Amino acid sequence: MRLAEKRDTKKVAHFFRELDPDLNLNELSNLIREKRVFVLRDRKKTLGAFSFAKIGFGIFAILYIRKLVVGKKFRGRGLGGRVLKKLGGFTRRKKARGFFLWSRRPAENFYRKNKLKNWWRIFWKRVD
Repeated sequence: MRLAEKRDTKKVAHFFRELDPDLNLNELSNLIREKRVFVLRDRKKTLGAFSFAKIGFGIFAILYIRKLVVGKKFRGRGLGGRVLKKLGGFTRRKKARGFFLWSRRPAENFYRKNKLKNWWRIFWKRVD
């Protein structure tokens, strides 16, 4: 997992379009420039990506995972679960109390299996 760079824009856009077919490339470029997008890599392959926003400050800070996508070819290998575990440490480094995300219906069981709590289709994890 590493910070996305300008050269990753095309690949990240490909992954994010699975969730948002009307993805705005200017908005994505801004997120990459603001260091709010990470890519999931294995050697030379990009396997997926996620973007986030920090909401609040101090003891009230929390991370909103805007998009989290593992490429279709790479699903079912435990990569998503490893990313969620790394998000715990990432959240702490960003000095936030936890993270949350909005799930699409097909991914709900995946988040439950990885022990995220939920209310309807909103999933979260506290990382004190």
